[in-house]
Amino acid sequence: MKKIIKWIFFIFVALVVIRAITGPGEANKAPAQTGQSADTTSSSKPQKEIYRVSAAKLFKDYEDNEVATDEAMKGKTIAVTGTVQSIDKDFSNAIIIRLRTANQFMPASLEMLDSEKETALKLKKGTQVEILCQRMARVIGTPSGRRCVFNQ
Repeated sequence: MKKIIKWIFFIFVALVVIRAITGPGEANKAPAQTGQSADTTSSSKPQKEIYRVSAAKLFKDYEDNEVATDEAMKGKTIAVTGTVQSIDKDFSNAIIIRLRTANQFMPASLEMLDSEKETALKLKKGTQVEILCQRMARVIGTPSGRRCVFNQ
């Protein structure tokens, strides 16, 4: 009985940690797009500033100074360019696009919104892409983006 309670506790803690990393209720919000139409009214929300970076440079920047890199991206939409290393799914069936970095074992992992499934279905390894993410962090040494869309 003690073992069962212990396992339930560990599973609960793991779920809380995962939820803290992904953010509550933000999984389906689309990031700001880069292009503005000419008929935009003044009452519409201003778009976030875009921080453009390659996956390789982002990995190096995080290696050099994680605090400075996070601060530079704070409050901005992050546009990451790079070559697709793999197209995967995680434990929750979320689409994960991995972009090559200087370390082949630590690619930049970008979690895509469900709305990007059609584009992901057509994607091939080795393709050059630009992906817009609302959040970026360093998880276990690798850049990890959340709430991402393809920039088309």
